[in-house]
Amino acid sequence: MEILSQLWSLLGLLTVLQNILPTQLLSLLHSLYESLQDLISPYSYFDIPEFNGYCGVDVNDLYRHVNLYLNSVNSSATASTCRRFSLSRSKSSNCISFTIAPNHTIHDSFNGHSLSWTHHVDTVQDSLEEKRSFSLKLPKRHQHMLLSPYLHHVTSRAEEFERVSRERRLFTNNGNASYESGWVSVPFRHPSTFETLALEPQLKKQMMEDLKAFASGREFYHRVGRAWKRGYLLYGPPGSGKSSLIAAMANYLCYDVYDLELTKVTDNSELRALLIQTSNRSIIVIEDIDCSLDLTADRMLKGTTATATRRKRSSSSGYNKDLGAGNDQLLEENGRVTLSGLLNFTDGLWSCCGEERIIVFTTNHRENVDPALVRCGRMDVHVSLGTCGMHAFKSLAMNYLGIEWHSLFDVVESCIRSGGALTPAQIGEILLRNRGNNADLAMKDVVSAMQARILSSGGTEHLNTSIEYEDTVALTRSPQSVLTVGSPENWDSSPGKINGKKRKAKFLVRLRSLTKSDSGRRGV
Repeated sequence: MEILSQLWSLLGLLTVLQNILPTQLLSLLHSLYESLQDLISPYSYFDIPEFNGYCGVDVNDLYRHVNLYLNSVNSSATASTCRRFSLSRSKSSNCISFTIAPNHTIHDSFNGHSLSWTHHVDTVQDSLEEKRSFSLKLPKRHQHMLLSPYLHHVTSRAEEFERVSRERRLFTNNGNASYESGWVSVPFRHPSTFETLALEPQLKKQMMEDLKAFASGREFYHRVGRAWKRGYLLYGPPGSGKSSLIAAMANYLCYDVYDLELTKVTDNSELRALLIQTSNRSIIVIEDIDCSLDLTADRMLKGTTATATRRKRSSSSGYNKDLGAGNDQLLEENGRVTLSGLLNFTDGLWSCCGEERIIVFTTNHRENVDPALVRCGRMDVHVSLGTCGMHAFKSLAMNYLGIEWHSLFDVVESCIRSGGALTPAQIGEILLRNRGNNADLAMKDVVSAMQARILSSGGTEHLNTSIEYEDTVALTRSPQSVLTVGSPENWDSSPGKINGKKRKAKFLVRLRSLTKSDSGRRGV
């Protein structure tokens, strides 16, 4: 009781002194007390306010990163050290987020040291506004060794958590790039993943490793002086899974998708404006590049214009110098996107306006794409998507029918080897039609479709039409899905290809021998 009475006397004395002493002296005494406390305490404290400066307008990005970081560790044992959280969910996120309740603390560890975060929320006097901040507490004698690496760890973890948890968007250009935004978007919720994709295991592995190396290559790209981007050319017949592969890439990396429709772009300036408006961590897609614009005709037009200009010079003594502007002026008069503009978009100065972006071109006919557009540095990886091999077919059977084995699997494999392979879209449609029936009926329909494909290949008309397309893919392999890294000059040396007339001759011999063998079996 005596101690309590002395304490009350001390508090009364402090109250009297506070009312008597000047404000400046009280402030000085308070500063001395805090300095003495900091000197004695074994910990250092760092405040991270919600806003920079005193005006409360400029948002402190580090405050947001700390909040995201603490969200990313909410499932670990670290979160159990805090007794109260505030839960919320925004429209742009798929998950519930939480914040440490005011004046509560959560403990963390880094490199064997204990740290803690305290969330301070103070009400501004004579106002309804609140001042929020995080306070970081760490061992004083290790602060120089811990502070910078730990904050870098917090920022990296926060950015990764934000990338994974935020709602991804699918953008398309609206033809108004000169306004505030030339893109409109919807939520991107495509279900395609590498687990459900009908691709051969080796190709899946190569794609996932390449994408992972790209996403984690920030320091490498900066060190070698290259823009942090990568180009993919996806080619193959309709229904071979090009769009599904793009969706799987976006879901694997948690990137936004920008579907660029070149026919809506008026000129090269608008193309650059659209590029500037795209965000980092995104996939920019131009589908059917050989059909979007007649880009290859640019070269022909340039050559024709140059020839006409030379003839004009030789035939006319009063040559007008304005004609010397040549091909580029004539192209720009048409007010459209040119090949040079698209090249600058993929590999020029404007291609580095942003980081961590993937550019994807798709085409049904690779030979129709201008080689300058898909060389190394523009389209770094060429992915040939063809008909389904046996591994891809088993993946489809598992996805649609839920079966890992069937007695007709051997028949399907035999049909694939005999030239009756179908695209993933064709097989998927057959299995989708029969999803309510038993697996036996679905497998029989697939085998019937493959056998019909083999029989139809015996016709001369089919031979003539198949040569043009199959001439560009690996004919002697099953599956016809291949990943290559290289320039168009390496196309002729890709796996399964034979140069020149010999390739076509062997192809004809193979199909004719297959037709004869099938006819012999049918005649038995």
